Amino acid sequence: MSPSSSSHARWIVLPPFRHDAAWRAAVASAVAEAGLRLHDLDADPQNAPLGDPKAVILTADAHQPLAAGVPSEALAGLIAGPGMRLDGDEAPDALPPHVAVYTELMGRTDLLPAHRLFRSRDFASGAVEIFPGVRLHRPTIPPSKPLSPRLQALTEAVALLDPASPKATWAPDLFNYDSRIVPGGTRGQLDLTGRPRFMITGPYITMPPGRWRATYRLTFDAKGSRPRFRIDWGGQNDYLSEEFVPGRAGVFEIVQDYVWTERSVCELRVVVLEGVFDGRMTFSGAEIERIG
Repeated sequence: MSPSSSSHARWIVLPPFRHDAAWRAAVASAVAEAGLRLHDLDADPQNAPLGDPKAVILTADAHQPLAAGVPSEALAGLIAGPGMRLDGDEAPDALPPHVAVYTELMGRTDLLPAHRLFRSRDFASGAVEIFPGVRLHRPTIPPSKPLSPRLQALTEAVALLDPASPKATWAPDLFNYDSRIVPGGTRGQLDLTGRPRFMITGPYITMPPGRWRATYRLTFDAKGSRPRFRIDWGGQNDYLSEEFVPGRAGVFEIVQDYVWTERSVCELRVVVLEGVFDGRMTFSGAEIERIG
């Protein structure tokens, strides 16, 4: 199939992975060099040249070409990661407000044919012919300032949205806390003193369908081991809950599986169900993996 022999436009799906702006520029250059014209569907959804064999349609949403019935040979998906697009004005100590939206679009890459997905590493040896006559080069990524620990944790957390490696580490910096951090401690080292409350919440990433396992460690001192706790894993309104009393000082590993039947925002919560006069707990983050 040559660029001029197809009876329909080709499509490139480029979700909001980090550095996608540089990849969009590389796509535009590759399309122009092939003598084709690029149409940005996200910027102009009304005038998509669906039947134009000289057009390449670019979108962040994998649903768009699938809804249009595009055959796999006319479709290419780009995973430009690692990480989620950061728009330049993100507050370093807060998760971006669009985490759920961006991660939903990123996770939709699992809808695309696996053999039509291209990753940044695939371009390490040079240009890749993503369509006959369309050779895409990996762009030069401009230098950027170092990320805050929280935004770096987000970059690592969204690695599970690549269908080829659906697992990631969710560091303590990724989560929200309703508790004082132990003096001299780091994020996740918590003073339990206070009323019953949600101690840990987050991270509000949109999870693809499937059975996802959360494995996390909580460490309690002797006083902190006496209250009753609840652990939630799943969606914000439908989730798996488990109550427990540690009963002793030490490290506890907790494993919970939750099945997402459709894409939705996730939340991991640790709730202290009783008032605490004194005690400490350390949350060491979570390992998240799709197991089915």
